[in-house]
Amino acid sequence: MLSFRILVALFLLALPGLAAAKSLALIIGNDTYDNVPSLQKARADASGYQDVLQGLGFDVTMRTDLNGRDMGFELATFLDRIAPGDTVAFVFSGHGWSDGRENFLVPTDIRVGGSETLIARESFALRNGVNGIIDEIAKRGAGLTLAIVDACRDNPFATDQGTRSVGLARGLAPIDAPTGTFVAFSAGAGQTALDRLSDDDPAPYSVFTRHFLTELAKPQDLQSAFKRTQRLVNEEAGRIGHPQRPAYYDEVIGAACLSGLCDGATIVAQPKPAPDRNAAAARDWEAFRNSNSIDALRLFQQQYTDTAYAALANERIAQLQVPEAKPQPTTTTPVTRQQARPGWCPNARTRTERAICANDTLSALDIALEAAFKAKRATLNGAARDALLTQQRAWLRDRDSCGDSVSCMQTTYALRLDQLRN
Repeated sequence: MLSFRILVALFLLALPGLAAAKSLALIIGNDTYDNVPSLQKARADASGYQDVLQGLGFDVTMRTDLNGRDMGFELATFLDRIAPGDTVAFVFSGHGWSDGRENFLVPTDIRVGGSETLIARESFALRNGVNGIIDEIAKRGAGLTLAIVDACRDNPFATDQGTRSVGLARGLAPIDAPTGTFVAFSAGAGQTALDRLSDDDPAPYSVFTRHFLTELAKPQDLQSAFKRTQRLVNEEAGRIGHPQRPAYYDEVIGAACLSGLCDGATIVAQPKPAPDRNAAAARDWEAFRNSNSIDALRLFQQQYTDTAYAALANERIAQLQVPEAKPQPTTTTPVTRQQARPGWCPNARTRTERAICANDTLSALDIALEAAFKAKRATLNGAARDALLTQQRAWLRDRDSCGDSVSCMQTTYALRLDQLRN
């Protein structure tokens, strides 16, 4: 039987608002390209950001020289880890390009020949309003997002004659950042970023990164760190006659910093709306009100101790703790209390369905999930509603793959509840 501690953890995961926010970072540094000019500092840049962000408490994933397939895999794996309220950092150092409207990051196996359409399909959109990297992070409800892009080097698709591919712009284009997002570019619109000041430049990092790393590590907000970096890079690049003025796009409300302390003051990531505690308690009480599990009821009472529903949970616990009266020889057998079951249980056919209907905890989770799904569906229409139905069918297949494993199904239900409620 599943231990009570594990059961507690599963219930806490299923209930909204309890999971602690994380600080996650994905860092990619691409130096060695197959078909376009290689760089010298991108891998070192990635290593430098890894050291700084780990020092600031981030759980860092750092990868270098990724081809298209591997880059797609690492991005998908990282996105799957993001939960609402997390602080997220995405760092890319390598080649990038723009069509003048959207910006793209380049994997190491990008092909030189072909149309702009083909190059775009083999690159990774930074933000396009649909499925760009920053769009996907925003969909997952990150509390604060920092995107650092040192990919404003000159167009890597120039021909041997020095001309540019048709439609490709110099540097990167300005970006419309989502709410709660701070985007840092190593150069301004139409400018290119220096990988190094000269061929014998001894600094291990690019011109932008060498200054931004120093500022990020200081107890100051992101805006202050970037403005100082902007000034230093502009001055240093200007000394060799190269215009480079780093640009940032800030949609963070107020100041924000990654260390948690900015000039001695605590800075909180983008706040999320406070949940309606009574509404949440009322919704979840429907799944617990007829429960025969005192442990489950106590979990509910602890979660909603500041609402009137805590008293209802205590009352139900008291009812369950009253000893059953011993039946007299002449009386009929007392009716056994029956935990509420999903409405489809009389028609349960698979071993997964039978296991759910035979287990109090799984039954309560299924009832809660059905209510959460209906509530979510009621807020959607059109394509979004269809997408939700498709996701739910996929989730049912995942659940059924558990067979009759109670622990597997508890985890599956808990994760889906968290997705639907957030």
